[in-house]
Amino acid sequence: MKKLLWCIATILLVNFFAYPLTPRMKGRLIDAMTKNPIDFADVLLYSGSETNPSVHVLPDVKGNFVIPDLKDGEYTLLIKLVGYDIYTRAGLVLLPSVPILDLGLIQMNPLEVGLAEVEIVAQKKQIVYKLDKKVIEASSNLLASGGTAVDILENTPSIRVDAEGEVTFRGSSGFSVYVDGKPSVFSGTQALEQIPSGHIENIEIITTPSARHDTEGDVGIINIITKRHTHNGLSGMVNLSGSTVLSRGVDFLISNQQKALRWYVGGAWNDNLRKSHFNQLKTTLVSDTTTVSHSDGPRESNNFNYSLKTGWLYTLPMTTLNLDLEGGYGGRTRKGDLDYTEDHRAAGTSFEKGDYFSRDDYDLHETYYQGTVGFAHKLDSTGHNLTGSFYLKYGGDAMEYFQSDLFDRKNQRQQGHRAWEDEHRWTVRGNLDYVYPYRETGKIESGYQYFSYLEDGDYSMQFWDPLKQEFYWRDDIYNTFYFQRGIHSLYALLGDSYRSFDFQVGLRGEYSRTVLRSSIPGADRIKNDYDLFPSVHLGYTFPNEHHVLASYSHRTTRPQLFYMEPYITFRDYYSAEIGNPDIRPEYINSYELNYKKNIGQHTFSATVFHRSRKDKIERLRVPYEAGVTLDSMANVGHDYSTGLELSSQLQLTRRWNLNVNGSLYHYKVENEIKSTGGANEKSTNYEISLNNGFDAGKYTRIQFDGNFVGPSVTTQGRTDAFWYVNMAVRQQLLNRKLTATLAFRDVFNSARYVSNITTSNLQSVTRIRPRYPLISLTLSYTFNNFNRKASEIETDHDLFEGTNH
Repeated sequence: MKKLLWCIATILLVNFFAYPLTPRMKGRLIDAMTKNPIDFADVLLYSGSETNPSVHVLPDVKGNFVIPDLKDGEYTLLIKLVGYDIYTRAGLVLLPSVPILDLGLIQMNPLEVGLAEVEIVAQKKQIVYKLDKKVIEASSNLLASGGTAVDILENTPSIRVDAEGEVTFRGSSGFSVYVDGKPSVFSGTQALEQIPSGHIENIEIITTPSARHDTEGDVGIINIITKRHTHNGLSGMVNLSGSTVLSRGVDFLISNQQKALRWYVGGAWNDNLRKSHFNQLKTTLVSDTTTVSHSDGPRESNNFNYSLKTGWLYTLPMTTLNLDLEGGYGGRTRKGDLDYTEDHRAAGTSFEKGDYFSRDDYDLHETYYQGTVGFAHKLDSTGHNLTGSFYLKYGGDAMEYFQSDLFDRKNQRQQGHRAWEDEHRWTVRGNLDYVYPYRETGKIESGYQYFSYLEDGDYSMQFWDPLKQEFYWRDDIYNTFYFQRGIHSLYALLGDSYRSFDFQVGLRGEYSRTVLRSSIPGADRIKNDYDLFPSVHLGYTFPNEHHVLASYSHRTTRPQLFYMEPYITFRDYYSAEIGNPDIRPEYINSYELNYKKNIGQHTFSATVFHRSRKDKIERLRVPYEAGVTLDSMANVGHDYSTGLELSSQLQLTRRWNLNVNGSLYHYKVENEIKSTGGANEKSTNYEISLNNGFDAGKYTRIQFDGNFVGPSVTTQGRTDAFWYVNMAVRQQLLNRKLTATLAFRDVFNSARYVSNITTSNLQSVTRIRPRYPLISLTLSYTFNNFNRKASEIETDHDLFEGTNH
């Protein structure tokens, strides 16, 4: 693949010299009130009296735009962006005596009536491609109303949500989650589900992160950008939501901008419930005993977060100071009330049968406090600056509690156990970053970052004594643990543009130290690692606005504590798990080639990607006791993903827009652990989503989504394909200050999750059906023209509960 990267670079360089583009017109876009650069606007240039634009370009992150290779003549410039007044400027004349026409600063005036007033005539693009990331516009789908970051993401190509709501991207759950550039309070899917969609401006997906970013996460970084109102005065919003499965939430955000000072306060109270019917047939072989067990009944889970946050920003002529504080209580619970039967056989003869009620209760929660203090100092007006921040988070009262019981048909407890993992957690992060622009288009970046995570606690367990009819402590299972990882990082980046060619190259060096201590004999570990992580990003614009981006990034996934825990824990009565203190980090090489073309108001894009991963970490399932399976973590081998993502954003009529996203990729796992029954596996994975938006009236919008999710594989089995359809209606009232959104998910009750695990001594088939119907209502109210975007329909695979069983 290194040869492929050099081939891509060579092609771009050859085309760069073969098609020299001469700039003829340039300018820079800024907000007329805040003076901040604008990088999302559509810049259209019309020649003479033509009604179709001859050129369509987008500004860069500094608001600069350049239009090359224009013929002499008269032009009209039109710039539009949702939430701003349309900018037009006629009579722009290019003459042979004027090699380049510099339009200088162009100030875009925000609309006083807010974004909602112009949404019918101008919809923001669902996905915007940058040199090193994709930007997902939070307001591009209605079903995100009352939802979370997961809802906003799920129309993104290659995003998949399994039966328990776990998010994977390109077949992997190894992504890092950040909020406004800072690490999230939680991790993975739980982090995405804790953030109300009403607080989100947009989401950045960085699949091949540059050396500036942390190296954790094999498929990259998801950075959630929250809303920041910048207009003078006091403004705010309130969102209320509820559903037929009793999900409910309320969140608010109030902001005040007075010249150089801005403050905000916000809060959320959210219970995101998921209810499903769970059915599992499991056959285990331990020694000479075969146990067939069957579980059937309802399960439900709740991903909850109750939090308050506040912040302060003060802007001096050359320096900006900021302080952000947040505290809350969050986590997830899961409950099951199942019929459970088991049949024990030896030599083909049944010798013991059981018929029970199985009741389990799982609770993972944390009380957290976090704060960030930072500064940004401009050394001059050219972009020469120094920034720094310090982040501290404490998670107290952190508890993972599990209870599982088997009751006979007379409701008498026959078996059971309870477990507590009590801990506290500290996270520290500091960074200092320097940017030096050595010319107008080129800059050098460098910086130092420090990260530390500490977790300290103990694990204890009780079992039921059927003779004494009481629980007793298992002293042989009790364990104390201590985990700390510190990472020191240095990075350097060089980026520049020359005519239509953009590049960015970087190198990051990291030293990490991991300490694991446990009361289990022989389980203590200390690991020191030194690693280098290069990155390359190349971009080229061909004639007629054909954009090509190529990138490479080297990444890692370091084992977290739950990967390494050297003691057995139970998730329910028939599912145990254990970590592996000797598990190794994953190392990933990611390559991408992106193409984008704007045709009028339509956008087409394609991404070809390849990812190779060494020492893939996977959960393996083996028989443990009769009817009980044990999940362990292991480096199973290597895997490879190669695929294509396609996206089109079409404005079919004035009132109808269509977004079509699809992905097709080949996934292969080379298994090196044959003893667990795993094997080399490969599959062709495919997904497609269609998002139709209709303006049914001045204040009414309808969206209709169709989604098909193809099958997938692991080293031990596969998951079947499924499909579903969503629809929603949004009605705006009170001069668009009040918005009501009614959403109906899985309209035809077609979503079914089926997972099959097969090894030499285990067969497990899990079937999950989400609760039907799932209808939600969200009410949103804004006052004093808060800079909010109307939430639109979002596809949600988050329909099931219970996949880890």
